Amino acid sequence: MSMNQFLIAVLLFRRTHSMLSSRLIVVAWTLVALGGCASVMPYNGSGTSAPAAISVLPQHVFLPQVQRSYPTFQPKMPPPARHLYVANIGALPPDQKRLLVTLQGIVNRTQPRIYLVWGSDDLFWLHQMQKQGQTGAPIPVKQPLSLVQIFRNDIQGAVIPDPQVYISPDIAVDIAALDNLVVATPALAQQLHLPIKVDLRRRFKNDVQALRYLRTQLAPRLNPFLFLSMDPLVLRGGAEDQIIAARGITFWVTGPKEQHEPGADMVGEKQQIEKLFAATPLDGTVRGYWLNGPGTGLGEGEGVKLASEFGKVTVVSDYVHNLSVFSGVRLAVLRQKFAPPPKLDRSKVYLSFTISDGDNLNTWQDFFWHWFKSPYHDKFAVGWGMSPTLIDVAPTIARWYYEHAGAKDEFFADVSGVGYIYPSVWAERLRDHQTAFQDFYNWTWRYMQRMDMKTIRPHMAFSQNNKRAMQGIAKVAAALPQVQFLMPDYGYMGENSYQRITYQLPSGQVIFRAGTYRTRNKTEEIPYLVQQIRAHVGATRPAFINVFIWNWGMGMHRLYLLLKALGPDYVDVTPSQLNTLYREAHHDG
Repeated sequence: MSMNQFLIAVLLFRRTHSMLSSRLIVVAWTLVALGGCASVMPYNGSGTSAPAAISVLPQHVFLPQVQRSYPTFQPKMPPPARHLYVANIGALPPDQKRLLVTLQGIVNRTQPRIYLVWGSDDLFWLHQMQKQGQTGAPIPVKQPLSLVQIFRNDIQGAVIPDPQVYISPDIAVDIAALDNLVVATPALAQQLHLPIKVDLRRRFKNDVQALRYLRTQLAPRLNPFLFLSMDPLVLRGGAEDQIIAARGITFWVTGPKEQHEPGADMVGEKQQIEKLFAATPLDGTVRGYWLNGPGTGLGEGEGVKLASEFGKVTVVSDYVHNLSVFSGVRLAVLRQKFAPPPKLDRSKVYLSFTISDGDNLNTWQDFFWHWFKSPYHDKFAVGWGMSPTLIDVAPTIARWYYEHAGAKDEFFADVSGVGYIYPSVWAERLRDHQTAFQDFYNWTWRYMQRMDMKTIRPHMAFSQNNKRAMQGIAKVAAALPQVQFLMPDYGYMGENSYQRITYQLPSGQVIFRAGTYRTRNKTEEIPYLVQQIRAHVGATRPAFINVFIWNWGMGMHRLYLLLKALGPDYVDVTPSQLNTLYREAHHDG
């Protein structure tokens, strides 16, 4: 295995949700013609590949052209009620949580009125909504299941999943979204006096039949721009509330370790999702996630790749809560607190810490706010990758970070723009992939303007080698001529020359490729990063380097220790300051 192949393999392990507390329009749908091209070997998150699926689609397809029913990239809900019903469900059993999240989605469709609490993070953000004037004093609900009676007129009854078909709960969520039903067990339906309107027991023989029914019978009545990839075991964690409210399409593709589950068929399931993606329009959003631990689902790499090939973006959001409430808040733009750079000293190395995984909505809801409360916050410069559509789905959260950011903080668009894609394979399965590529970056630029972001981190996985990666970076730069500089790569990709890590394109745009990667040994991480930085700048002075920081293994105090370990010849600056100083040192090219 080459160094590049090894690094790409490591990149595909990057999410660690299972180990961390965190992490109608019917017209214009197309009938997909039969064809015959082999798809790639799916990466399954465990270091092995599953059997290759044979695609039943033509090599290139035309997607239907469908008008969005909303002007934003992600759907919005109506403004939230002044007084939200707030229930703490953290201690409830999974079947009750799942029922209440489906109830929340249905009720909040017309006006957000239910807010569910899993833990302290949810209380923190509810308090911020109040401080920002977006809602008032809550209505406490001591018995969470009493919400069913309070909002009984909003629902028609219950849908019962089949425990003998693994992904049946996903199909139940789709039916719930369409028919205003809650997902319940037979016992819960009886306890709550809910009529069973749809019973999926013995309805399908296996997952493939269930997904075929979703694709042919349900999906044409659902929102073709919104999907949720969600392991049925996680359909109780809160991520589906806004998907239900916006009538999105919920599904799951099982992975190698799930093939013992009743009805599982990874190859057939993936074929159904390929057909679904081929019959839905460009720039749809896949929320949730592509795995739920090693060997489950398609895996991050293969899932994001599949979505990218069909012009769909991934927005990691499998453990988010209450987006059907937050997305009702209106916020047009946010502004950053940019500061001028220090005076250029040609004997120094200028570095910018760029923090990973901000495309993941979970990180902003339950992870990074602890970093912002650290006593080391604002002691040194930090670049924060962030999903630009946070301004759509959770304006309360985005506003809090912008208000609590200092002049040493800068937010930029994380992998790889308005959503998580691999640019090297974006729209690869489509006839007009070049137009689709530009369309994605047109959306990206609009959201970068709304978020006052100056740069972007393209994720160059699946680029095969660094020559192709550099070509891909140049292609992204050409699609974003308004952007003066780019900060690509999810970690160091193996280039040995400083001039191929930090360089300028003929267009004048500056490229700061990631000069660092991480080690899994936390005790050795700071010395390892110091060694990489020093090795990659060598004797070059002044030097300018993008220091990629893997968020799950770091914190503000450790970043402070890293900077101290480098010594006084290394100067921390924000991404925009890095660009300004580079241009000054090179006389603007």
